[in-house]
Amino acid sequence: MILTWLAGKPDKEVYAFQKLIDQLKKTIESLKENEKVYMEEAAMRLEEAKIKYRAKNRDGALSCMRIKLVNEGAAHLVRALQISAHEDLIVAEQVIKEVTQVLRDEDFTVQKSSRVFIYVCFFLLVLIYFLSF
Repeated sequence: MILTWLAGKPDKEVYAFQKLIDQLKKTIESLKENEKVYMEEAAMRLEEAKIKYRAKNRDGALSCMRIKLVNEGAAHLVRALQISAHEDLIVAEQVIKEVTQVLRDEDFTVQKSSRVFIYVCFFLLVLIYFLSF
């Protein structure tokens, strides 16, 4: 307890924003994986459609192409979500920088005011000491 008091308490605001940033990074990574899966599925369906078309199975090829289009649309939606998450990450990082700057300024102000208080007390003690003689 004394060590925390001497070292300073961890800032809850900074911790919360750091947790948010970590969650956003995890979300971005999972969205990248989902986009990759959808694009691989679309490429696989395209190859399947080519094989079915060569085998004169037009209906099967068309259904594969429809599924390919659905997968590409899902990949584009995931990409849009990924861009949105990146923007949120940038905003969160800017906010955490501003919060840390404000906290540093407050700490500096508190330190400066405590120094002034100490100097004034020291001056008063010295003054009382010399006036007592």
